[in-house]
Amino acid sequence: MRLLTILSVLFVLSCTSTTVDQAEIVMGLEMEGENTVDIVAGPLKSTEVVKAYFKAYNMVDLEAVSALEHDDVTFFTPNGTVISGKEEHMKLSKVFLGANENAVWDIKWSMSSEVNFKEKAVENWVTTGLELSYGPDTARVAISRIADLMIVDGKVKKGYIYQRELTESEKKN
Repeated sequence: MRLLTILSVLFVLSCTSTTVDQAEIVMGLEMEGENTVDIVAGPLKSTEVVKAYFKAYNMVDLEAVSALEHDDVTFFTPNGTVISGKEEHMKLSKVFLGANENAVWDIKWSMSSEVNFKEKAVENWVTTGLELSYGPDTARVAISRIADLMIVDGKVKKGYIYQRELTESEKKN
């Protein structure tokens, strides 16, 4: 009988999933002056913010995009332009969407991380690989983008955007 009890306990324990505290998973490092600080896995809820952000763009719902940004949001764009503030970003978004029909932001992957600074507050960043395409179906432009977005209190605070045009072979895959 005792053996049956022990086997039952072992079975229950083996079926119980264990979770790893995501703060324990070191993914990389960042320099803080002369020292390094750990970059660790961040909260998945931040990737949901990014999904909602690009979904709003795909729906051409700039009010929803704006609601997911801090008033003082800052973006550093691939061409060197710095966009300062929600108002300027919304103005430039309207220009982009007006000039580029059928724009679609397709998320390919997204991951959340936190930088555990010692000298300043921890920062949450979501790095997302996107395919941005726009234009008529017969002549669509396709661009690969990496958006590195700082998420603070469930909203985008800062972003670094990197991009390159896709090759013909990439467009077919």
